[in-house]
Amino acid sequence: MKNRLLFAATLAAALLLGWYAARYADRTRDAQAQQLQSLVTTTQQELAGHTSYTSYLTAGKQTLGGQVKLLTATLVREEGLTQIIHRTILPHLGSSGTVAIWYAAEYAFGFDLRPDQFELRATSSGIEVRVKKPALVATPAVSKLTYKVLEGGVLVDEKAAVLKLYEEAAGRARRQGAAMASDPAVVALCEKKLLEFLYGFIEQQPGVKVVPRITVVYR
Repeated sequence: MKNRLLFAATLAAALLLGWYAARYADRTRDAQAQQLQSLVTTTQQELAGHTSYTSYLTAGKQTLGGQVKLLTATLVREEGLTQIIHRTILPHLGSSGTVAIWYAAEYAFGFDLRPDQFELRATSSGIEVRVKKPALVATPAVSKLTYKVLEGGVLVDEKAAVLKLYEEAAGRARRQGAAMASDPAVVALCEKKLLEFLYGFIEQQPGVKVVPRITVVYR
Protein backbone atom coordinates (compact mmCIF):
# COMPACT_ATOMS: atom_id res chain seq x y z
CA MET A 1 0.00 0.00 0.00
CA LYS A 2 2.81 2.38 0.98
CA ASN A 3 4.64 1.61 -2.27
CA ARG A 4 1.54 2.41 -4.27
CA LEU A 5 1.14 5.74 -2.56
CA LEU A 6 4.81 6.54 -3.13
CA PHE A 7 4.49 5.62 -6.81
CA ALA A 8 1.37 7.74 -7.17
CA ALA A 9 3.04 10.72 -5.50
CA THR A 10 6.11 10.34 -7.71
CA LEU A 11 3.94 10.10 -10.83
CA ALA A 12 1.95 13.18 -9.82
CA ALA A 13 5.12 15.13 -9.17
CA ALA A 14 6.50 14.10 -12.55
CA LEU A 15 3.30 15.10 -14.31
CA LEU A 16 3.23 18.46 -12.52
CA LEU A 17 6.87 19.09 -13.41
CA GLY A 18 6.15 18.21 -17.02
CA TRP A 19 3.20 20.58 -17.06
CA TYR A 20 5.31 23.43 -15.65
CA ALA A 21 8.07 22.64 -18.13
CA ALA A 22 5.59 22.75 -21.01
CA ARG A 23 4.16 26.06 -19.78
CA TYR A 24 7.68 27.50 -19.46
CA ALA A 25 8.55 26.32 -22.95
CA ASP A 26 5.36 27.88 -24.34
CA ARG A 27 6.13 31.17 -22.60
CA THR A 28 9.72 31.06 -23.86
CA ARG A 29 8.52 30.45 -27.39
CA ASP A 30 5.99 33.28 -27.09
CA ALA A 31 8.68 35.66 -25.79
CA GLN A 32 11.07 34.64 -28.55
CA ALA A 33 8.31 35.09 -31.13
CA GLN A 34 7.55 38.56 -29.77
CA GLN A 35 11.23 39.50 -29.82
CA LEU A 36 11.54 38.26 -33.39
CA GLN A 37 8.43 40.18 -34.45
CA SER A 38 9.76 43.32 -32.76
CA LEU A 39 13.09 42.89 -34.54
CA VAL A 40 11.35 42.43 -37.89
CA THR A 41 9.19 45.52 -37.29
CA THR A 42 12.20 47.61 -36.28
CA THR A 43 14.18 46.41 -39.30
CA GLN A 44 11.29 47.21 -41.62
CA GLN A 45 10.99 50.69 -40.12
CA GLU A 46 14.71 51.31 -40.50
CA LEU A 47 14.66 50.09 -44.10
CA ALA A 48 11.67 52.33 -44.79
CA GLY A 49 13.56 55.26 -43.31
CA HIS A 50 16.52 54.49 -45.57
CA THR A 51 14.45 54.24 -48.74
CA SER A 52 11.47 56.54 -48.19
CA TYR A 53 13.36 59.41 -49.85
CA THR A 54 12.38 57.89 -53.20
CA SER A 55 8.77 58.93 -52.51
CA TYR A 56 9.76 62.58 -52.58
CA LEU A 57 11.76 62.75 -55.82
CA THR A 58 8.79 63.97 -57.89
CA ALA A 59 8.02 66.66 -55.33
CA GLY A 60 11.74 67.51 -55.25
CA LYS A 61 11.78 68.03 -59.00
CA GLN A 62 8.76 70.31 -58.86
CA THR A 63 10.28 72.28 -56.00
CA LEU A 64 13.58 72.71 -57.85
CA GLY A 65 11.77 74.19 -60.83
CA GLY A 66 10.34 76.92 -58.62
CA GLN A 67 13.64 77.85 -56.99
CA VAL A 68 15.66 78.99 -60.00
CA LYS A 69 16.52 82.39 -58.49
CA LEU A 70 17.50 80.84 -55.16
CA LEU A 71 19.79 78.36 -56.91
CA THR A 72 21.54 80.97 -59.05
CA ALA A 73 25.27 81.33 -58.39
CA THR A 74 26.26 85.01 -58.52
CA LEU A 75 29.78 86.29 -59.08
CA VAL A 76 30.93 89.91 -59.08
CA ARG A 77 34.19 90.74 -60.81
CA GLU A 78 36.11 93.97 -61.19
CA GLU A 79 37.00 94.31 -64.86
CA GLY A 80 39.50 96.66 -66.42
CA LEU A 81 41.04 97.10 -69.83
CA THR A 82 42.82 99.58 -72.01
CA GLN A 83 41.30 99.97 -75.45
CA ILE A 84 42.07 101.90 -78.60
CA ILE A 85 38.74 103.38 -79.63
CA HIS A 86 38.13 104.80 -83.09
CA ARG A 87 35.64 107.54 -83.76
CA THR A 88 33.52 105.05 -85.70
CA ILE A 89 32.90 103.27 -82.36
CA LEU A 90 32.75 106.34 -80.13
CA PRO A 91 31.77 109.37 -82.23
CA HIS A 92 31.81 111.55 -79.11
CA LEU A 93 35.59 111.23 -79.02
CA GLY A 94 37.23 114.22 -80.69
CA SER A 95 39.57 111.83 -82.50
CA SER A 96 40.59 108.20 -82.20
CA GLY A 97 42.40 107.54 -78.93
CA THR A 98 43.31 105.15 -76.15
CA VAL A 99 40.87 104.84 -73.25
CA ALA A 100 41.28 102.94 -69.98
CA ILE A 101 37.98 101.52 -68.69
CA TRP A 102 37.12 100.00 -65.30
CA TYR A 103 33.78 98.57 -64.19
CA ALA A 104 32.14 95.94 -62.00
CA ALA A 105 30.22 93.12 -63.68
CA GLU A 106 27.79 90.83 -61.88
CA TYR A 107 27.38 87.41 -63.49
CA ALA A 108 24.54 84.96 -62.73
CA PHE A 109 24.96 81.25 -63.53
CA GLY A 110 22.60 78.35 -63.05
CA PHE A 111 21.02 75.19 -64.41
CA ASP A 112 18.08 74.96 -66.77
CA LEU A 113 15.50 73.53 -64.33
CA ARG A 114 12.46 73.52 -66.56
CA PRO A 115 10.62 70.20 -66.07
CA ASP A 116 11.54 68.82 -69.49
CA GLN A 117 15.19 69.82 -69.20
CA PHE A 118 16.36 67.69 -66.26
CA GLU A 119 15.68 64.40 -64.47
CA LEU A 120 15.77 63.48 -60.79
CA ARG A 121 15.83 59.74 -60.19
CA ALA A 122 16.84 57.01 -57.76
CA THR A 123 19.73 54.71 -58.70
CA SER A 124 21.43 51.76 -57.02
CA SER A 125 24.00 54.13 -55.52
CA GLY A 126 21.69 56.98 -54.45
CA ILE A 127 20.06 59.88 -56.29
CA GLU A 128 21.07 61.19 -59.69
CA VAL A 129 20.37 64.60 -61.21
CA ARG A 130 20.64 64.55 -64.99
CA VAL A 131 20.92 68.08 -66.30
CA LYS A 132 22.68 70.25 -68.86
CA LYS A 133 25.80 72.08 -67.77
CA PRO A 134 25.30 75.48 -66.12
CA ALA A 135 25.00 78.56 -68.28
CA LEU A 136 24.74 82.31 -67.97
CA VAL A 137 21.10 82.82 -66.95
CA ALA A 138 20.84 86.61 -67.03
CA THR A 139 22.43 89.55 -68.78
CA PRO A 140 25.44 90.63 -66.70
CA ALA A 141 24.83 93.82 -64.76
CA VAL A 142 27.54 96.43 -65.36
CA SER A 143 28.05 99.14 -62.76
CA LYS A 144 30.61 101.58 -61.36
CA LEU A 145 32.08 102.32 -64.78
CA THR A 146 34.94 104.77 -64.84
CA TYR A 147 37.26 105.72 -67.65
CA LYS A 148 40.27 107.75 -68.51
CA VAL A 149 41.31 109.00 -71.93
CA LEU A 150 45.01 108.18 -72.03
CA GLU A 151 45.93 109.77 -75.33
CA GLY A 152 44.74 110.90 -78.70
CA GLY A 153 41.40 112.53 -78.04
CA VAL A 154 38.95 114.42 -75.88
CA LEU A 155 35.32 113.47 -75.17
CA VAL A 156 33.12 116.08 -76.80
CA ASP A 157 29.85 114.86 -75.17
CA GLU A 158 30.81 113.11 -71.95
CA LYS A 159 27.31 111.90 -71.00
CA ALA A 160 26.66 110.31 -74.37
CA ALA A 161 30.16 108.84 -74.36
CA VAL A 162 29.63 107.17 -70.97
CA LEU A 163 26.40 105.59 -72.18
CA LYS A 164 28.26 104.21 -75.16
CA LEU A 165 31.02 102.87 -72.93
CA TYR A 166 28.41 101.13 -70.75
CA GLU A 167 26.94 99.56 -73.86
CA GLU A 168 30.35 98.33 -74.95
CA ALA A 169 31.08 96.99 -71.45
CA ALA A 170 27.75 95.14 -71.31
CA GLY A 171 28.46 93.38 -74.59
CA ARG A 172 31.95 92.47 -73.39
CA ALA A 173 30.51 91.13 -70.12
CA ARG A 174 28.02 88.93 -71.97
CA ARG A 175 30.81 87.33 -73.98
CA GLN A 176 32.95 86.98 -70.87
CA GLY A 177 30.07 85.41 -68.93
CA ALA A 178 29.35 82.85 -71.65
CA ALA A 179 32.99 81.76 -71.50
CA MET A 180 33.03 81.71 -67.68
CA ALA A 181 30.08 79.28 -67.53
CA SER A 182 32.36 76.34 -68.34
CA ASP A 183 34.99 77.32 -65.77
CA PRO A 184 35.42 74.44 -63.25
CA ALA A 185 35.07 76.84 -60.32
CA VAL A 186 31.75 78.17 -61.65
CA VAL A 187 30.46 74.65 -62.36
CA ALA A 188 31.44 73.53 -58.85
CA LEU A 189 29.66 76.52 -57.29
CA CYS A 190 26.45 75.79 -59.24
CA GLU A 191 26.58 72.12 -58.23
CA LYS A 192 27.12 73.07 -54.58
CA LYS A 193 23.99 75.25 -54.48
CA LEU A 194 21.90 72.61 -56.25
CA LEU A 195 23.03 69.74 -54.00
CA GLU A 196 22.68 71.73 -50.78
CA PHE A 197 19.08 72.55 -51.67
CA LEU A 198 18.24 68.93 -52.56
CA TYR A 199 19.81 67.48 -49.42
CA GLY A 200 17.98 70.01 -47.27
CA PHE A 201 14.63 69.40 -48.97
CA ILE A 202 14.73 65.59 -48.79
CA GLU A 203 16.03 65.27 -45.22
CA GLN A 204 13.14 67.43 -43.95
CA GLN A 205 10.48 65.10 -45.37
CA PRO A 206 8.48 62.85 -42.97
CA GLY A 207 9.95 59.39 -42.41
CA VAL A 208 13.29 60.09 -44.08
CA LYS A 209 16.19 59.06 -41.83
CA VAL A 210 19.00 58.87 -44.37
CA VAL A 211 19.61 60.85 -47.54
CA PRO A 212 21.94 58.94 -49.89
CA ARG A 213 24.65 60.39 -52.03
CA ILE A 214 23.35 62.79 -54.69
CA THR A 215 25.38 63.17 -57.87
CA VAL A 216 25.06 65.50 -60.85
CA VAL A 217 25.38 63.85 -64.26
CA TYR A 218 25.58 66.04 -67.33
CA ARG A 219 23.58 65.23 -70.42
